[in-house]
Amino acid sequence: MVDDQSLAGNATTAPSTGLDPPAAPTGADERGFPLSGPSRVLLATLSLAAGAIHLWMVPSHADEWLAEGLAFAAAGAVQIALALVLLLRPSAVALRVSCLANAGFIAAWVVTRASGMPFGPHEGIRETAGFVDLTAVALEAALVIVGYELLVRPSRGASLSPTSRAFLSVVPIGILAVSLAAVLSPSATDHGHHSEAEEMAAGHHSDGHAHGADEAPVDDKGLSLIMNGQGEGGGHSHEVEEVKLDTATQKELDAQVALTEPLIEKFPTVKDAEAGGYARSGPFSPGLGAHYRLKGVGNLNQDGVMDAEDIASGMLIYDGVEPDSKLVGFMFLSYGTEEVPEGFAGPNDQWHFHTNVCITVRPDGSIDSPLGADTSAPKELCDKYGGSLIENTGYMVHLWPVPGYESPEGLFSNTNSKIMCDDGTYYTVELDEIGYRTSVCRDV
Repeated sequence: MVDDQSLAGNATTAPSTGLDPPAAPTGADERGFPLSGPSRVLLATLSLAAGAIHLWMVPSHADEWLAEGLAFAAAGAVQIALALVLLLRPSAVALRVSCLANAGFIAAWVVTRASGMPFGPHEGIRETAGFVDLTAVALEAALVIVGYELLVRPSRGASLSPTSRAFLSVVPIGILAVSLAAVLSPSATDHGHHSEAEEMAAGHHSDGHAHGADEAPVDDKGLSLIMNGQGEGGGHSHEVEEVKLDTATQKELDAQVALTEPLIEKFPTVKDAEAGGYARSGPFSPGLGAHYRLKGVGNLNQDGVMDAEDIASGMLIYDGVEPDSKLVGFMFLSYGTEEVPEGFAGPNDQWHFHTNVCITVRPDGSIDSPLGADTSAPKELCDKYGGSLIENTGYMVHLWPVPGYESPEGLFSNTNSKIMCDDGTYYTVELDEIGYRTSVCRDV
């Protein structure tokens, strides 16, 4: 008679028929990819942190260019989705996708910092590296390196003791802490398209002047020399804070600025401007560009309120004097008025004037400023070039609405730090060296 205990014993010792499924290795999922628990947590934390940074930065990028904001949103969504997959259902395919996607994100970041976006409103403008984006790139680099290592050795970490696992738990906590610090840092709060010029300008504002014995001045590559010039009549200054406008005033200002859009479309390069009857007035200057004036035109209506006719009378500003130099902004002049023009809606338009500007008249009737229009020239130097001194230029204002060349110093700033010499600096030659040069840059 066979008892129940014997049956149980026979059941547990019965030989395998060869049809039983093999036991899965520790940490393997149902597809047989043996990724260990610690590896899953590390990969998921890295991907989650990188994705969170991308999503955090969506609003600041979308404000400047919606397409870029959407690209950041897509990158963040991909990284967070991969974090969940790698943690809950890891596979070799998911790991390869993670490696390739993050390698692509790193490549895109390198391009924007080395040469700027190849298209879009910020085409060709190099961005600077801040703490927040360096953190994201470091996380992505770690994902690529760790990911490829685990593709070769997926069981790494499986043999860790409970004590070692407890000790290493500080790693994902540290990753999340650094990522949180990055999104709360000033580089994230103030982030947008900060080019090299913008960073120099920002550095100059906060650190460019030595306020104490322990503070060293920042090398701003000559930016402060062109932005601090008060001169007679106010000159150029960057110590102006924009006032936030109420809804109605902002709407009125937006409508006035929108009047420049046909000009932006019609005269994108110097070649287009010259074909349209514009002639250069003075040399190219960093921070100011090269001004092109329509012959016989160039003054505001008597009421001084910006309308379509006033906008059409403005001077076009370019980032050089070559045929393919790009339009960067506008300048509007109110000559012969004693009061500051009403100008644009709101109090932010910075009207200023210059004194003792040397001008000459070309045979075709166009006006040139051989010594530049933003410095006070001595009479003997002006006489040398057959010019005449204008005691007062009249009130003028700059406007920087052109996509990709929006001034970091403000829509109406006297100077624009995005406009640099070819060598990326703002250094200029001495006044008596300018003459009829087409650029006052020292590198020319």
